[in-house]
Order: sequence, then C-alpha cells, then structure tokens
Amino acid sequence: MIENEKKLKEVLAVLEKEGILENIILIGSWCLLFYKFVFDDFEPTVRTTDIDFFVPNPKAIKEKKSIVVSLKEINYDIIRDTLTNKTTFISPDGFELEFLTKINREQLACLKLGSTSLYAESLPYLTIFAGNYIEVDYDGIKVKVASPASFILQKLLVNNSRKEKREKDIESIKNVLLFIKTSKKYNEEVKSLYDSLPKNWKKKIEQTISQNDIKLF
Repeated sequence: MIENEKKLKEVLAVLEKEGILENIILIGSWCLLFYKFVFDDFEPTVRTTDIDFFVPNPKAIKEKKSIVVSLKEINYDIIRDTLTNKTTFISPDGFELEFLTKINREQLACLKLGSTSLYAESLPYLTIFAGNYIEVDYDGIKVKVASPASFILQKLLVNNSRKEKREKDIESIKNVLLFIKTSKKYNEEVKSLYDSLPKNWKKKIEQTISQNDIKLF
C-alpha cells in the first residue's frame, strides 16, 4: 500500500456508506493510484494530501444519514467559507477533502449538493470528466475515477494557471502518457476526447505541450 492510501480508503468508505459515491468522480492526483488497475506494471506515485471529487449533477446528491457526521467519526472537521459557503473537510494530519463542480449559468462560486448542507466549488474545465471516467472495484468499493485521457488533458488545460505543483503535474502527465501510448484503446480515447474539445481549450493544451516538450499523440 502506498503512503496515505489508508486515508483515501477511509474517505471512500464513508462516502459509499452515505450513498453518494456513485454520483461523484474522483479527480486529481489520487487517480494515479487506480491506473495500476488499467495499465500493466504501472507504479503510482501519489504525494498529495488533497482528495477532490467532481460532482456532475449537484442536485442529485442525497445523503443517507449525514456526511458531516460520518466524516467527523474519522476525524475530519468541516470548514465553511463565510462568503461563498465553500465546504472543505480537514483532518488533523493535513488531509483536505473538497467537492468541485462545473461553472454554472448564474456564475455562482459554489453550488449546494442536493439535500445535504455541503457546497461544491464551481471551477472551469471540469466538464471534461463528465462521461470520461473508469469504474474500479477497490476492495469491494466501487469508485468512479477520471479516465487516463481526461486526467492528462485536464491537467494540460490548467497547468499554466497553476501557481503550485506545475512541475509535479507535468511529471504525472508524462508518466501516464507513456502507458497510454502502449495501448491502442487509450491512444484512441485521448485523440477522440481531444477532438471533442472547444478550440480555446485545444489552444491551451497545445501551449502547455509545446512549453514542456510533450508529444500528445
């Protein structure tokens, strides 16, 4: 088990118990852990303490009991932004759990998650994950994880806007790409997803790959 994997598993177990795991998609660097189920000999390196979930449809979220109470039981405290209502869960050892969703028509900074008291932060370039995920049976827990194609393309999209972790993200992109290029299936998925993106998104991706000597196809 890689460092801190137990912490992720605890969070996933809580979200499964609360009945929301089937309606959210794991994104960010923790996805790397699950690509070992996709690619032979893939060795994930995960150093982040941030656990991020994309919520495609915030209105569909319904908790069975209370996500706040259940996460409190594994020592996560809730932090609310007084201006936006953004919800963040933080553990004593520095783990942060957040819910993210796409930009909405009203341009609200955050959106309420269905019947819960939680709010997901609205950010650009997240719709790339909608419909572009893999499903993994993780020790009996069914988890939706950003597909390798959506993982690398979204990180390429946002890289130039990242103030921190830019080099680490480029390293992850190059590592996943090495394995994608060994698979006809995943090569075709990258090409198909890239072709479906808006022109301005493609321009951002091209800029990032040019700056970092990355050959996407």
